[in-house]
Parts: sequence; structure tokens; C-alpha cells
Amino acid sequence: MNTYRTGPFFSRLLPATVNRLALLQFNVSLDEEHTFLHVALERGEHIDLGERAHHYFLVTLARQRLKDARCGGDPSGQGWIAVDALAKMLGLDTGHLNIHIYRARRHLASALPSSSDSEAVLERRRGEVRIGALPFRIVRGSLLEGEFVPAPATLPAHSM
Repeated sequence: MNTYRTGPFFSRLLPATVNRLALLQFNVSLDEEHTFLHVALERGEHIDLGERAHHYFLVTLARQRLKDARCGGDPSGQGWIAVDALAKMLGLDTGHLNIHIYRARRHLASALPSSSDSEAVLERRRGEVRIGALPFRIVRGSLLEGEFVPAPATLPAHSM
């Protein structure tokens, strides 16, 4: 009988056997009313996560990370935004934003092949949230708005 182990520790031991997240691509309509998310995996597979309301808050976090990265500074501090400030930016109350966070995490966990990848997309600490140190691209309309490629030291352990 074969026993398969899972979890972040075993994911790092067997990186060649898991198809890891390589890029998040956000496609946002010009009027910002529609946000689609596509995921590219290392082995060339693509996952279309479609259009969801919670993708807009994710692209807002991606924009914050991109803005902070362009300004320079310590990568460990890039992208963090207070939950109440983010809720205000999005015109939501914090309870509704927390529902978006829950739905995004659940959606990613069900769609991505590795649980450590889904956990790395969205990071939380007391009162703050950010998009993780993963490569992403934001396309608004048909134009590239921005692209983030984290420094090797900031990549999650499974990406090295």
C-alpha cells in the first residue's frame, strides 16, 4: 500500500512531482466592473478561475504590492494594507471584505494543485492583508498595467 504525504514540508521535499503556481494573471475591464483570474502553472498548464467578485479585491492587493515594489524598500513590508482601509477603498464593510477573503481562499484551495500555493497567494497578519510574493501580471483592457516578479529571496520555499 502506497502512502502519500502532504503538507508544506513534504511539498518542499518533492518539488518535481507537483505542478506549482508560476503566474497569476488578472484581466480587468476598462470600467473596472469585471475581473478575471487566470493561473499559469510551471508545467505549462493553465487554470481559468473565471470572473468572481473577490478577484477585484485580489487585484487591488496586487496593485498595492506593485506600487510598493516600484517604490523600493524591504520586500517583507511590501503590499501590506490595513483591512479597514481596504474595505473603505472597495466600498465594503469589514465583515463583507472578510467574506471576500474567505471565498478567495476557498476558491484558490479548490482550484490549485498544491495547498501551499493557495496559502501563499493571500497573506494575513493582525489587521492587515496582502497578496503574497508570487509572480503576477495585471492587464487592464488590452494593455499591461503592471507585472511583479519577486526577488528570489522573497519567493515561497517551494519556488526556489
